[in-house]
Amino acid sequence: MENNDHNDKEFSRRNFFKAATVGLGTAIAFLLGYPLIDSIAGKGKIFINKTYAMLTSVKNIPNSFSPVKKPSKFGFTKVDQDAFIKTNIQEDVWVVKKPDEELTAFSPICPHLGCRYKWNQDQELFICPCHNSVFTIEGKVISGPAPRGLDTLPTEIKSGDMLYVLYERFELGVPQKIIIGY
Repeated sequence: MENNDHNDKEFSRRNFFKAATVGLGTAIAFLLGYPLIDSIAGKGKIFINKTYAMLTSVKNIPNSFSPVKKPSKFGFTKVDQDAFIKTNIQEDVWVVKKPDEELTAFSPICPHLGCRYKWNQDQELFICPCHNSVFTIEGKVISGPAPRGLDTLPTEIKSGDMLYVLYERFELGVPQKIIIGY
């Protein structure tokens, strides 16, 4: 009889160590695996926040080609949400209004390395201060290391004449326009 009690105690101890090993292994796998899974699954969260931001009335946008070539720069507040944390981010876009009322919105980020380019009124060109990429008012690259023209942003006109823009971020340094976030 003593032998059976000893076997029951040893069997229970053995089961305890098996369960503890499995539990500890599961906990370690979860702790190490969670960041990996979140980094893969988290990529989908980037594309959820597709919201158009209101810029201004179309009537308030001057013609970009008359009397002189000049695009308009508009700022807006974008709400970025990560889990329960909301952050207000100030962004801006360049808008070009053609004589036929056609509107084009450009991202303010140079497609080369992500610097913010500026409009040079004397030369009537967009110029990036970082590596001297030069673009026309239509967004075409003239010179510099930029691999593509300026990135256009989707726009909508709502409520009669209010211009809305979807702020997108693009992969830098590649010839293709690849969306990486909003």
